[in-house]
Amino acid sequence: MVRRFLPLFSILLASCGGGDGSSASTEAVTTVPAAVPSPTPAPAATPTAADASALPTEAGATAIIFAASDLPVRASPYIVGAATHFSYAALAGYDPDSVAQRFTDSGIRAFREDLYWNALAPDWDVNGAHLPQPLVTFLGKTTARPLYILNNGNAFIPGASPPVADAGQTAFAAYAQRAVAATAGRDAIYEIWNEWNRNVVRDKPVMVGPGDASDYRASLYYAPLAARATSAIKQVAPTAKVLVGAAGDDPDWQWTLDVLARGAAAQADGVSAHIYNHCASTANRTASEALGRLTLLHSKIAGANGGRDLPLYVTEWGWPAGTNVCAVSAAKIATNVPQFLLHTAALPWVAGSWYYETKDSGVDPTNIQHNFGLYDANYAAKSAQCAFADASAVIADAKAMAVQSVDNGLTVIRVTTSRGLAIVAWSAVAGRQGRITVGGTAAYTTRTLCQATAAAASDRTLTIGEMPVVIDMPNASRLGVNARLL
Repeated sequence: MVRRFLPLFSILLASCGGGDGSSASTEAVTTVPAAVPSPTPAPAATPTAADASALPTEAGATAIIFAASDLPVRASPYIVGAATHFSYAALAGYDPDSVAQRFTDSGIRAFREDLYWNALAPDWDVNGAHLPQPLVTFLGKTTARPLYILNNGNAFIPGASPPVADAGQTAFAAYAQRAVAATAGRDAIYEIWNEWNRNVVRDKPVMVGPGDASDYRASLYYAPLAARATSAIKQVAPTAKVLVGAAGDDPDWQWTLDVLARGAAAQADGVSAHIYNHCASTANRTASEALGRLTLLHSKIAGANGGRDLPLYVTEWGWPAGTNVCAVSAAKIATNVPQFLLHTAALPWVAGSWYYETKDSGVDPTNIQHNFGLYDANYAAKSAQCAFADASAVIADAKAMAVQSVDNGLTVIRVTTSRGLAIVAWSAVAGRQGRITVGGTAAYTTRTLCQATAAAASDRTLTIGEMPVVIDMPNASRLGVNARLL
């Protein structure tokens, strides 16, 4: 705020009386002193920007030195989201007030929700009257950005359950247009179906690869539906973001890549991906394994999509707790979650991610589908919630981020903030630590996520574990660190 200082004018009235007590004449005398300019407040001293790039020689360490101008700036902020289930709120226990508060507490800025075609059509009200009431209530309590899944067949329309026939796909495209009309005004993202390769036909063995004409789960049936629905949406909402893909388990991304090769993404804005590994070997139930598969998909998108690259939207990711054979320990989930969230936020080709899910959908510890939440079924925070919220705050504070791996196991993210420069680092190898030595002599602070801030150590070194550590150096022009995996 700019404060303006105005000169003050004094008006003095002087009374002149006779000394003998006789009747006196009086005269008003106005004195206007010369204006004296108000002193201009001295500007706050700007600290000299610190160059903290000087590093000691350290055998075996990797030197990382950067300035703010070295880091790429995102065209759009990374989207931090989570799944909700207001379309069947009573079954999953989703209360609009409670969810809205948990979004605020955890820094969740987007949500992913089903818009079931068979529940809302064919007598669709374009004003949105047929949206589930819990969803309508939630929309009134949050500013979170919606991602709507255009999902399910419609048994009332011939050839539309699933929509594989021409008439069914035409009807689905019309439904997509009505869905956009009913949900306009919130900068919504639209995703064409959810895990077609697993769910469009149920009670069959898991399909691996693109499939063939004998199986409606095949990519050859999904691709034209996705292309037609995307085109229909663009006709009524040219700027709407539309995603295609959203495959379930898809080894080596064969199904997804064939969908792209068949032209499904010709008008799409991104490819949606689901990343899970909770049923893999225990050693592979990690953020690093998930990130490796995501990187593989990114490397193949342009080649499969006619040379056109597209950003990835990770619309499902997470790890379930509980006692099922595929459950992951609370401690491991607590470090996996911030690692994945921070790492993907530092990848310019990942537009955002939606954690699956906001809260547990049930209370049976043996059922993995009940145990994915950041919160339990009664909205109490679980092991990963604090680190998710802290990581989301780091992402919101960042102006730019870039990531690299040191010694195939120490992850280092360079960050610019409104204050200066920062480093976020963690060991991605279970049971091993890393070490960071901070360059220069300027003051800095450190903190492990969800722990108190600490002053710099006298030797300017830090031991890094699996929970990410933030090194914050305000007003730094350049920052250098030596990094190594121990």
